[in-house]
Amino acid sequence: MTGRRGRRRWILPHEASVRCPGGRWGPRRTRTTECWTLLRAEDCYTALLKDNAAAVKPGAKGTATYTVGKRALTANWEIRPNAVWRRGRVFLRCSQCRLLCTRLYMPLAESWLACRRCWGLTYASRTLQNYKDSLWGRGAIARMFGTSQRDWAFLATWEKRKQHRETSRERWATRKQYLGSRQG
Repeated sequence: MTGRRGRRRWILPHEASVRCPGGRWGPRRTRTTECWTLLRAEDCYTALLKDNAAAVKPGAKGTATYTVGKRALTANWEIRPNAVWRRGRVFLRCSQCRLLCTRLYMPLAESWLACRRCWGLTYASRTLQNYKDSLWGRGAIARMFGTSQRDWAFLATWEKRKQHRETSRERWATRKQYLGSRQG
């Protein structure tokens, strides 16, 4: 099965640039939550609004400098038209594959910024919160607690969505200051 532009939607174990040696059954792919740092397009958007809100519009391009510890990291960004983001959607450009993305990861303190696909990273939800009912979810333990693994996964998803809504409201409150009295 191939994805956009003929790329496979999966990677083979030897294709992952970073691996976690201490997996439960041996080495595994590193998760996005285990990275040393990441640069989010949302943070770049807020910083752009803070610096010069009038210059934030579709078609704008530039370079962002991100300081982590003693290192200064740079990432290219560009703004594309979008109905949800008031002044266009900010995308970051991966330094390795040159594709647009919303997150750039740095798995190790000595590494560089690149997208999830270039590093071969995976999401924790792909393995930890499996929505399939397991033996645990169908057996005596599940009957004893009156729940299943699927129920716990849905609860975790609901909590994550609630957390995302709260952080979204906080980001908007911060951006509102930079936009001034204008709402457009």
